[in-house]
Amino acid sequence: MRLPAPDLQRLDRLKKYPLAAKHAPALRDFVARAQPYELRRVNPLYLAERLRWSRNETLDVLTYAVAEDLWRLHWEAYCPACGGLLQESGNLGDLHHHQVCRVCGWEGEIALDRELAVEASLSEDVRRFPPEERDNAAFRQTVQSRLGRLPALALVNRPLFRELLGAQTLPPNQSLGVERLVVFFSDLKSSTALYERLGDAQAYQLVRAHFDVIFQAVEAEGGAAVKTIGDGVMGTFFEPQAAMRGIAAALRGLEAVNQRHDLHGENRLRLKVGVHMGACIVVTLNHRLDYFGTTVNVAARLSDLSGGDEVVLSETLLTDPATRQLVASLGETRPLHTTLRGLSRPISTHRLRVGEKDR
Repeated sequence: MRLPAPDLQRLDRLKKYPLAAKHAPALRDFVARAQPYELRRVNPLYLAERLRWSRNETLDVLTYAVAEDLWRLHWEAYCPACGGLLQESGNLGDLHHHQVCRVCGWEGEIALDRELAVEASLSEDVRRFPPEERDNAAFRQTVQSRLGRLPALALVNRPLFRELLGAQTLPPNQSLGVERLVVFFSDLKSSTALYERLGDAQAYQLVRAHFDVIFQAVEAEGGAAVKTIGDGVMGTFFEPQAAMRGIAAALRGLEAVNQRHDLHGENRLRLKVGVHMGACIVVTLNHRLDYFGTTVNVAARLSDLSGGDEVVLSETLLTDPATRQLVASLGETRPLHTTLRGLSRPISTHRLRVGEKDR
C-alpha cells in the first residue's frame, strides 16, 4: 500500500507560539526522519532524550502540538501491585477513578502521580503509518525499562497544559486524586498599605515584579505556579527539596527587587509563605484544572501565620532526612506551636527565615 507523503508543513502551526517556535524545526526534522515506532504511543521522556530538550520544554511543546491537533495524548492506568494495564483512553476524564485489577485482584483509587501515565502519538494527518508498523509494544517496553513511565501529573501540573487542555481532559464533574504533592501559598505582607503609600501604578509594577520572581524561581525547580490570588500565588512541586530550593530562591529574588528599587522600611516587599505536603484532588473549575483538599487548605493557613520574610512549613516536609538537611542549610528554623482553625488535631510546624544564619 502506497502512503501519502508526510504533510510536515502542518507542524509550522507551532511557529505562532513564541515558546514553541524555536523548537519547531527540530521537531519537524525528527518527525521526518524517525521510525514509525518512535512516533506512536511514545513516552515523552524518550522524545526529550532524542530531541535533547528538558522534560518541561518537551511537555510544553507537546501541549501546543496537541492543541493544534498535531499530536494526541494517550492516558494509561497501571496496577500498583502487579504492573498490569488497568485501563487506557485518549481522554483523561474517561478513566475510572476506582479500579479492580483482573490479574492480581488489587482494588483501589488511582492517582495521577502513582498509577496514571501518559504517552503521545503523532497525528496521522501529519504522517501516515503502514498497518504492519503500528505495533511498537516491544520498543515501548524497552523505553519504559530504561526511562520509566511519565506520571500523568508531570503533564497535568504544567501551567500551559492547564491553560490550554485542562478543561478538555477532565470534565467538570470529575476529579482525580494525587497521593503526594507539595503545595505552597505566598502573599505579600501589608500589600494594601503599599498601594496606599506608593499609589496604585507604582505599587502594581512592584507586585508584577514580585510575580515574575516567584514564577521564575518555581519554574527553575520544576514546580508550577497554579494561580494568582490577589497579590499571592498558589503553587505546587513534586518533591520537597525542589520546593524548598524554589521558595528560598523566590525570597532571595524578592530581596534583590527591594535593592534594585531602593525599597526600605515599610516599602520593602516582604513575602509570606506557607508550605505543606500531602494528598489532594484535581478538578476542573472555571474551565481550568485546580487543586483542592486538606493539604491545600493547610498550606493556605500556614501562609497566614507567616510574619513576612519567612516560610512556615509543616513537619511533613521534614520527615525526609535530605530535605531536613537542606532546610537547615537555608536558615534558622524554630518550632511553631499553634492550632489551625478547622483542623481536629494540631500539626507540627516550623518557621524558617532564609539566610538568617548568615546575618
